[in-house]
Amino acid sequence: MRRVVTWLSVSLFAAVAVAVWAAWTANLNEHNRLLANALEAERQRNFVDMVHHVEQIQALLGKGLATGSERQNMRYMADVHRHASAAMTAFSSLPLPTEVSSTTGKFLQQVGDFAYALLRDEAAGRSLTEAERAELQRLREAAAALKEQLGTMLTQYQRGGFRWHQPAQLSLRTLMRPPGRVLSDPAASGGPAAAALLDGGWAQLATSMEQMPTFIYNGPFSDHVNQTPPALSGPQLSREEAGGRLATALPDAAAYRVVDVVESGGNLPAYTFRLAPAGTRGSAYTATVSLTRQGGHLLEFLSGRVLGQPALDLEQARAVGQEYLARIGYADMVPTFAQIQDGVAFVAYAYRQGEVIVYPDQAKVKVALDNGEVLGVDARQYLTNHRRRTLPRPRLTPDEARSRLNPHLEVSRVQLALIPDAAGTGEVLTYEFQGKIGDEVYLVYINAETGAEEQILQLIVTDGGTFTL
Repeated sequence: MRRVVTWLSVSLFAAVAVAVWAAWTANLNEHNRLLANALEAERQRNFVDMVHHVEQIQALLGKGLATGSERQNMRYMADVHRHASAAMTAFSSLPLPTEVSSTTGKFLQQVGDFAYALLRDEAAGRSLTEAERAELQRLREAAAALKEQLGTMLTQYQRGGFRWHQPAQLSLRTLMRPPGRVLSDPAASGGPAAAALLDGGWAQLATSMEQMPTFIYNGPFSDHVNQTPPALSGPQLSREEAGGRLATALPDAAAYRVVDVVESGGNLPAYTFRLAPAGTRGSAYTATVSLTRQGGHLLEFLSGRVLGQPALDLEQARAVGQEYLARIGYADMVPTFAQIQDGVAFVAYAYRQGEVIVYPDQAKVKVALDNGEVLGVDARQYLTNHRRRTLPRPRLTPDEARSRLNPHLEVSRVQLALIPDAAGTGEVLTYEFQGKIGDEVYLVYINAETGAEEQILQLIVTDGGTFTL
């Protein structure tokens, strides 16, 4: 009788434990499903938005070629710049392979920069040159090819039931999994059909973007100012040695685990680490970080997550980015231009050498406004251009340079600034004057050696940030 009672007690306890376990796992799986669906909806919307913005870019570039009015073309180029920025924002949230994110992201950045340069030149009274028109035509053709590729992929995704993110399922199978063993999950990217789309469509897109021509144009914020190999410090690192430097490069290394590593060449050879949240399993990743093979310097970092309600302002975001750059070894960086979009602050920082702002040495930081987390860094321009320069002493005093200004400009600030020259092949030391004519704010750059007026930018200050035209 005692054995029977014991057996019944054990059986009852086991039944209760199984019932509790089943209820708990069902509740947890439902919670995971809701979170995954919310993330999936966000990423699907961002992909559709990206396709829309690329379609608009292609159409607007065509209008720019067709119009005979410089005023109309300025309007079209302003819209191209706006759509390129929006496409970059949508694109940066997608968990894509690094070879896709780097090439396609760089192309979208070039589109926006090129439109910006044309807009600024035409606003200054300089007409579109034949060389610029030819570049505009090649750019439109490239945008048309990208639009077609993205449209085809969107149609395939919608037909194939593709998902960017699958909810994690807790079960006895996962519980009994041997330590260190990762189960292959063909549904992790929407099943075999969707996996084929990722492997085929995105890989084809990456190849197409790599074959895009380099667009060369005059502009102080171009990433083509210096095409010579950068002089990086430090020894050549192996993959393992570069991986050991992730802790210093990432905003929060403990929050991530490495999924895999790929190598890239080009002007800045790098190791790119694909990262997933710590504590997860599988090969799906949500962040990438690239470290240069020489020296292990942070080249790029990009993390995508669902954002909460903004709690920080732009000034706080600027401080977060500046502190982060200093921590990873990019010291003496000061914030220049910034904007807020969709709960994220995009802040550009330039290197300060002594009293001189060195605009070619720029890094961009993406800061989440809900909790101040750094979600992205682009230090390519900084690493390409940065070096300790022997700067010339200004031949003109600030007052002598001020005398070359339009007398109607009410100056509020002056500082020394190193900017790219008009040809985009060198650098020139200038005085940067900020001032107003009526209600409009301008930045005027006077050559500190010759007194020539090198450049004029209109400064647009809004609640969303500071922009220049």
